[in-house]
Amino acid sequence: MNDFMEVEHGFQLLQRSFLPPVNSEAEKGLRSVGSALDAVFPNLTEESIKWFDTWLFQLRNKTYVTCLSEHEPFEHDYGRLSMWRSYTANQVGVGLIINPLPLYSLNDTFGAFSSPVYYFDDAKLRGLFLEIAANISTNRDFLQSKGREAIKGYFCLLLRTVAMCTKHPGFFEEKEWRIMHTEKLDEQGILELDVETIAGIPQPVYKIPLQDQAASGMTGISIPDLFEHVLIGPTQFPIPVWDAIVIELQKAGVVDAESKVSYSNIPLRT
Repeated sequence: MNDFMEVEHGFQLLQRSFLPPVNSEAEKGLRSVGSALDAVFPNLTEESIKWFDTWLFQLRNKTYVTCLSEHEPFEHDYGRLSMWRSYTANQVGVGLIINPLPLYSLNDTFGAFSSPVYYFDDAKLRGLFLEIAANISTNRDFLQSKGREAIKGYFCLLLRTVAMCTKHPGFFEEKEWRIMHTEKLDEQGILELDVETIAGIPQPVYKIPLQDQAASGMTGISIPDLFEHVLIGPTQFPIPVWDAIVIELQKAGVVDAESKVSYSNIPLRT
């Protein structure tokens, strides 16, 4: 990734909560969740935090991420200017607009899970934790019926998601979602491990095969079904770029590809 603070913000919020006597706002909320859980299953919080510490290296250094951004209807003609400015690397940038529905239902057989990014500071994270703590207390009997290990799994997933999917509130306009896989913690599923050289650095990557997986119930992820539109960013050469993208979409089996490519006319100097 181009900026390791993409994940460090969330880890730092949680670690400040785990290591007293910081007494941060998030810590106050996490203590409330812990108290509510321990009232249902004694010592569950301590076990879960030990689990998080055990997997901390893998979560921090062996997690592979695909980042997406919510696309609002009013952005369809132009895209989002902050994205064109930040992520085109002085080249012709394009926005790939996809149908997100298949990504909401990722499961173990797929090898990855998805989550929205939360733009929290300490106070906002405390508010989330306090709400969760209240829900735990209200639904105590229901949680008991699910069993200790199942609830521990959900709590560990909460800690993992907060750590890996929390960014500084200043990035709120990105409206990011993440698809994530952590080596050894997650099953590989249908993901394919490969090596790519990116900016001169050889590195392992996990690739998502864009093919329906009938056995696991994953459908709608083939390119013709997943793809909706391409928005070409500001460039001096929109026509040849448009032609090239249409040709590639046709090769991928996209029907009526010409109508699914457009050009952003934001007057942005490139």
